[in-house]
Amino acid sequence: MKSRNLAALVLILPAPIIGVLCSFYVPKVGEAIWLFAKIWLVVLPVFWLFYVDKGKLSWSSTNAKGIIAGLLWSIPFAAIIFLTYLLAKDSLMSQADAKATIEMMGISSPAKFLIFASAMSLGNSLMEEYVWRWFVFSKFKVLLGVWPAIILSAFFFTVHHVVILWDFGSLSLVFLGSSGLFVGGVIWGCLYNKYNSIWPGWICHVAADATIMWIVWRIISA
Repeated sequence: MKSRNLAALVLILPAPIIGVLCSFYVPKVGEAIWLFAKIWLVVLPVFWLFYVDKGKLSWSSTNAKGIIAGLLWSIPFAAIIFLTYLLAKDSLMSQADAKATIEMMGISSPAKFLIFASAMSLGNSLMEEYVWRWFVFSKFKVLLGVWPAIILSAFFFTVHHVVILWDFGSLSLVFLGSSGLFVGGVIWGCLYNKYNSIWPGWICHVAADATIMWIVWRIISA
């Protein structure tokens, strides 16, 4: 049983960092590797559930308390992200460099940015809760117990984001952003453990990502 869970972690944990590094630093094939890594993150947990754990898919249903908890946690998350940006934006990043990087991604028009922001805030956050809170947390929990699982799933959730943050700003941004991501991962792990559902954490995750997308739009449109 424990060896199966360890094997699952070995197979999934390197994928995000490999995908992100390749997308930034490997010419020509880097984006294809990034896309494969994303597909791997989605497909491996389902394959593992069906063919290794012999389990069944579920909607990860929750109750009203879980929904309310997710909504309540959304308020401080969004507020802290926005206030941090307002208070420290000039020291965290070069607005011109950030804008140039975003424009290079081809998402600076309102329509393209809306599609991108919706996909990130709703879809990517759901995928991350599914991978990091359900699959990775659950495997670590069997191996090490609840709190080590919460901490380690949050840590590995944070790692690949460091590369993305580094591409947008200073060491201060990397430190603050990584700290925020780690704290978010811990809280979302706690919500998953308490309610046995990805939805409370996802609601809060959406609020955080939507706030970041709004900040990105402010940079683009400035």
